Amino acid sequence: MTTSPAPDTRFPRVLAAATLSNIGDGIRVVALPLLAAATTRDAFSVSALTAVAFLPWFLFGLPIGALVDRSRPERFMAWANTARTVLLAVLALVLLADVRSMVLLYTLAFLLGIGEAAYDNAAQSLVPRIVPDEKLERANGALITAERLGQDLAGPALGGLLFALSPSLPFGLNAVTMAIGVLLLARIRATTPVASDPGMTSERIVRTVVTDAVAGMRWLWRARYVRTILLTGSALTFFTMAWEASLVLLARGPMGVSETGYGIMLAVGATGGVAGALVTPALVQRYDRRRLQIASIATTAALDLALAAFPNPALAALAWGGTGAAFAVWNVLSVTLRQRLVPADLLGRVNSANRTFSMAAVPLGSLAGGAVADLFGLRAPLWMSAAALAALTIAYAALTRTSQAGEAAEPDKVAEPR
Repeated sequence: MTTSPAPDTRFPRVLAAATLSNIGDGIRVVALPLLAAATTRDAFSVSALTAVAFLPWFLFGLPIGALVDRSRPERFMAWANTARTVLLAVLALVLLADVRSMVLLYTLAFLLGIGEAAYDNAAQSLVPRIVPDEKLERANGALITAERLGQDLAGPALGGLLFALSPSLPFGLNAVTMAIGVLLLARIRATTPVASDPGMTSERIVRTVVTDAVAGMRWLWRARYVRTILLTGSALTFFTMAWEASLVLLARGPMGVSETGYGIMLAVGATGGVAGALVTPALVQRYDRRRLQIASIATTAALDLALAAFPNPALAALAWGGTGAAFAVWNVLSVTLRQRLVPADLLGRVNSANRTFSMAAVPLGSLAGGAVADLFGLRAPLWMSAAALAALTIAYAALTRTSQAGEAAEPDKVAEPR
């Protein structure tokens, strides 16, 4: 009598760990700014926390990717969550002792950002090694759904509620979710062999990563249409982060939103990002892609203007959700165009360069917005963003008027850099 093979539980374990990790990340996204706002009322200092949290992506994203390719990604994920568990537990204990310091928050945000970059990079490499090719779309769809629901909906709502009860609670719960994730990942083994090269020294790995990144950026600089899309997306991120990074001060101050209300406001608004990703395929069937991109930028400008003129919780939730929806539409269309226009042998490097630009825009936009808020008031970043994105809408429409974004446009004839 033959027995059926045991079911493969590796991906369900990864999905469960990702769900817990994303809920924890969503809790922290709300709790850290609230803690910063409770520690200092300086807008630049609060905005700088967001910049510090995203800085590791810009500094270490490419090296981490190279190391993941030459190791077991499941181990990277487990070690990243272990490190984050310890850091979050330490923060929870420090808060229980009623010790607060912006320097401490900056340090922890930076270290947690390194762990997040390592975990996310490794997760993207692990999935193709444990999931059959014909099931990859379903698996990635499940992971993206878990990310949006955890980071944008469940996590933020919990973060605000727990922080109102005790500042240490959200970080303690975040540590617990990470620890459970470590246990779920502990017994996972990828079947696909790990790429290895005995002669690949650490110096050679660094040199190869830098060379590839430079080659990708050089191709981007010469490919006008692809470059326009990338720079426009980076500008969109920069000016959006300029007001989002200090939104907590506007909400807790002039708007009069409670700590719990702030988390709920973000969670309600976050449904826009999920909705935008869901409706984009239907929109593409009815409307020209280039016009959809232009409409996405114009929508963010209009929402920023409305919130600057009439700051209230309802409009803040609408601006947060509408911006998320516009970003979802923009990102889906931009990624698709990049996949069509960039040569297959350069796509990975161009994607890395795109990630570098977009991640650099997050801290730079946060710092710029904080400085503007300090100088001209908490609504000033919204006015600045509305004006800049209105100009960006016009500029993008003019620069791409000869390109049919709705078609697989012919890319610039650019030779691969030597």
